Amino acid sequence: MANQQLGKKLWYERIPNTYVILFALIVFAAILTWVVPAGEFDRVVDETGRKLIQPGTYHAVEQSPASLFDIFLAIPKGLQGSANIIFMILLSSGAFKVINSTGALENSIGVMLRGINRSRVPSSAVIVLITFLFSALGLVVGPEIQIPFTLIGVSIALGLGYDLIVGLAMIVVGGGIGFATGPICASTVGTCDAICGLPLFSGMGLRTANWFACTLVSSLVIAAYARKVKKDPSRSYVRDISTEGLGFSKSLEDYQIGRTDKLVLLVLLGLFVCLIVGPTMLGWYLDEMMAVFVIAAIITAFIARYSTTKALDIFCKGAGEMFGAAMMVGMGRGIQVILENGHVMDTIVNALSSPIVNFGPYAAAILMTLIHGAVNFLIPSGSGQAAATMPLMFPVGQMVGLTDQTSILAFQTGDGITNIIYPTMGAMMAMCGIARVPFGRWFKFAIKVVLSVYIVCWAFLLLAVKINWGPF
Repeated sequence: MANQQLGKKLWYERIPNTYVILFALIVFAAILTWVVPAGEFDRVVDETGRKLIQPGTYHAVEQSPASLFDIFLAIPKGLQGSANIIFMILLSSGAFKVINSTGALENSIGVMLRGINRSRVPSSAVIVLITFLFSALGLVVGPEIQIPFTLIGVSIALGLGYDLIVGLAMIVVGGGIGFATGPICASTVGTCDAICGLPLFSGMGLRTANWFACTLVSSLVIAAYARKVKKDPSRSYVRDISTEGLGFSKSLEDYQIGRTDKLVLLVLLGLFVCLIVGPTMLGWYLDEMMAVFVIAAIITAFIARYSTTKALDIFCKGAGEMFGAAMMVGMGRGIQVILENGHVMDTIVNALSSPIVNFGPYAAAILMTLIHGAVNFLIPSGSGQAAATMPLMFPVGQMVGLTDQTSILAFQTGDGITNIIYPTMGAMMAMCGIARVPFGRWFKFAIKVVLSVYIVCWAFLLLAVKINWGPF
C-alpha cells in the first residue's frame, strides 16, 4: 500500500498488456532463429500418423533466420494453426451468451448461494467442491473446452464475497490440474503410452492418487487466498478491477427458479454430459463439441421463445466479446510457428534433454519435469510436446534407470502444471481475458499453486522411482 500511496506501481502492475507480451515473445523467438544453431531430428510416421523423433539423429541444417516480415506473418499463421480452438472459443462463447441471457444460470446460482448462506456449509467448501468438479472434467477434456465456464466460476466467487481471481482459479486451476495430472488424458498419457507401446492408460492407480492430492492441494491454496480477500478486500490482487456485469444483478433473496430456468438448466446439463461422454466414449473433440454448443444455443433460444433475430444478435454479441481472447490464442501459436520455421525448436529440445544422462534416477526424474516445463513454454500442446520429446526421453530415462511409466509421470508434471502460468497457453490467456484479470496479477497468484503442486508431484515421482513403478 505504501508504494501505491507514493505513486509507485507494484511489479505486477508494471507488466505490459497481454498482447504486448505475446508480440514480444514472437520477436524474441525470431531473434533466437538468428543466434541459435538450426538443427533437426529425423522423424518417422507411426501408425496413427504422428511424426515421432528418432533419438540420436539430431543434425545441423541450414540456418533459416526469421525476417522482419516473418514476425508479422507469424500472427496470421498462428491464427490459422489455432483455427479449431479459436472457433471453439467464438461458438461456445456465443452459445453461453444465449444461455446466460435467459437468467437461468444467475437464478440457479443465486438460489444455491442463498442456500449456502442459510446453512452451516463454509463457503471455502464450495471452492474445494467446484475446483474438484472442473478438475474431474479436465480428466477427459482439454482446458480450451472449459473456457465458456469461466463466467460461472466468477459469478459464484463474487456471490460468495470473493474476487475475480478466486472465480478464475476454480476453473483454470481445477481444469488445468485435472488435465495435467489425470490418469486418462488421451492427448498426454494416451499419446505417451502409444509412443512407447505401454497398455493404454496403464498405471492408473498411482496417477489417480497423484491427481487427487494435486487437486486437493491446489483447491486449498485457492481457499486460503479467498479467506484472506474476504477478511480484508484490500489484499485482493484485483481490487481495482470493475466487476460490473459479472456478478449478481439483485439480492440473493429475490432469486427463484422457474419452469423456463429448469429447461435451460437441463440443456446445460446435457452439454456437460456431452463434454464428458463425447470425448471418452465416442472419440469426439473440438469439431463435435462446437456442433454441440451450436445445438445447445438453438434449443435454448427455442425454450426462451427468442425470435431468430434476437437469438442471433445475442449469439454474435457473445462471440464478438471473445475476439480478443481468440487473438491471444493465435498469437501464442505464432511463437511456435517462428521457432519451427527457423528450425531451432529441435535444437532447443536437444539441448534441454542432453544433461539428464549425467544424473542418477532420482535427480533425473526431477530434472525431467523441469525440462518438460521449459519446453512447454514453446510447445504448449500436450500431444505435440509428447510427440516431440518423449521419443527422446524414454531412452534417456531408461539409461538412468527410470521405468517408462515414471518418465510419463515426469512428462505429465512438466507439461501440464505450467499451463496455468504460461502466456503461450492460449486457453488460459483467454480465460484471464473473460474474467478481466490482467496476466501479471494472475501470475502472482497462480505461481503459488504451481509450486505447491510441483512439490506434490515430485513426492509421487520419487515414490515411483523408489518402487521401480512399472511393469515397464
